[in-house]
Amino acid sequence: MSKILAIIVAGVVLTGCGTMTGKDLIKGANMAKNLTMISKAGVSEELSNCVKDVFDPGNRGSGC
Repeated sequence: MSKILAIIVAGVVLTGCGTMTGKDLIKGANMAKNLTMISKAGVSEELSNCVKDVFDPGNRGSGC
């Protein structure tokens, strides 16, 4: 736990005063937590949905 706190403090110190907000810290923590739940099938489905959005701009449902 102390290593995680040290990494967070180092990140805040190294990025400067006004560039990193609390929202950015939460986004980074959520991304690291969800990184373990990524599957190969999910990535390929997300990629195919984004490609479909490129060719069909009227259907922007995938969030790309």
